[in-house]
Parts: sequence; structure tokens; C-alpha cells
Amino acid sequence: MAILMKENTIFEEVEKKCRTFVNDSPVMDKYKKREVDTYFFNKSMELDIKKAKEEGIKEGIKEGIKEGIKENQILTAKNMKKENIDVNIISKITGLSIQEIEKL
Repeated sequence: MAILMKENTIFEEVEKKCRTFVNDSPVMDKYKKREVDTYFFNKSMELDIKKAKEEGIKEGIKEGIKEGIKENQILTAKNMKKENIDVNIISKITGLSIQEIEKL
């Protein structure tokens, strides 16, 4: 580096600017504050994304359970209908409406 600095004065100028930047407390304070703010902003975003994913997973599980229950009600109603059980009884047992059962 020392050889490059002797051959090209631009490196000397860059080194001076860098030292000025690093040794200037107000500038470094602003830089450090920006770095800290950026760090905490990124961490906050990561937590928000993680929370959103967890909520999405919970919501998906709830929806899946509801769909499974509905499928089971329909399957039960179909089987009862095949056995010629009265539609009113099927409705009472499965929780499906009479109209839903008649469409099966």
C-alpha cells in the first residue's frame, strides 16, 4: 500500500479523507446512529415477518381443521343417505342443512 501511495497521490488523498471521517466525532456519531437504527429496523422487520408467518400458519391450521370437519360431515351424511336414513336425522347428527344433504 505504501508503494501505491508513493506512485499515485490519489491513494494519499483517500487515506486523508478516511482518517478525517473516522476522527470526526460528530460525523462518526451520525454514522454509528444510522448503523444502530438500521440494525434495529432490520431486526424489527424480521420479527414482524416471523410473527406474520406464525399467524398465517395458525390461520391455515384452523382453516384446514374446518375443511376436515366439513368433509367428515359430508362423508357421514352420504353414508347415512345410502342407508336410507331420514334426512332430518342426518341433518341432526351431521349438522348439515337438509338442502345440503339433498344435494349429495
